[in-house]
Amino acid sequence: MTGPDPDPDPHVTDASVAATDPFAPSTSAVRVFAALGLLLLVVAYGAFFIIVMNQAYSGDGASGPLVGLGQGAMGLSAVVGLLALALPGDGMSYAARRGAVWLQYALAFAGPVLAAVDFA
Repeated sequence: MTGPDPDPDPHVTDASVAATDPFAPSTSAVRVFAALGLLLLVVAYGAFFIIVMNQAYSGDGASGPLVGLGQGAMGLSAVVGLLALALPGDGMSYAARRGAVWLQYALAFAGPVLAAVDFA
């Protein structure tokens, strides 16, 4: 039988997402991913620090312009992750929360990458 799921996930607040994507994680699972993203951000800051210190000691001692952008991206990642984690279900739609977690991870990875390609 290939009909719609009669018992959608009760944790998914957006009924249209639950109806169109049977593999959509629940809202609480998306919040867990946001919390894991904050832990990943600690690792990203460590990698960022190691990359910047390595470039400072091996180069001329001055950072390029991308280091500031990388640090700003990681700071914005923390803000987006906290919003995705802490806002109540009525304050943010399911799709916006899921997109915010994707953005959080992308910004967390962008920080060390921008620092690594900064050769000024």
